[in-house]
Amino acid sequence: MRKQTALLASFTAAALAATLATPARATVSITCTDLKFDSSIEIVLGAGPVPNVLSVRVAMGDQELTTEAAFPGEVVSKAQDFDDGELFRIDLMDQQATRRVAAIRLLYADHESMPIRIGFIQIEEDPPVGITCEGP
Repeated sequence: MRKQTALLASFTAAALAATLATPARATVSITCTDLKFDSSIEIVLGAGPVPNVLSVRVAMGDQELTTEAAFPGEVVSKAQDFDDGELFRIDLMDQQATRRVAAIRLLYADHESMPIRIGFIQIEEDPPVGITCEGP
């Protein structure tokens, strides 16, 4: 009887753990800085055959933008992202989706040791800022 009770308790614990477990998300990131290294951009991508932008964080001077409410800065939403293998485009909008807050454009350069991306970010009507990035 004790064996049956112990076995039933084990199955119950396993079933409970299975229902509470969340699937792991395989991610990679692209990290960018401006040419003076005083600003940064972090783009988190979900793994898969096509880029799936999960989050974007931008710190440019006094401005901070984020697609995640848990981080400091103005919360923005991703309007669109597109990667044709040569040019990666990300547009960020305000929360009401009435205006584009930032445009990120990255060119991809293939190298055996480490892929690199170069491009620019433009926040609202400010002049574009050149950036270099590392990541897939």
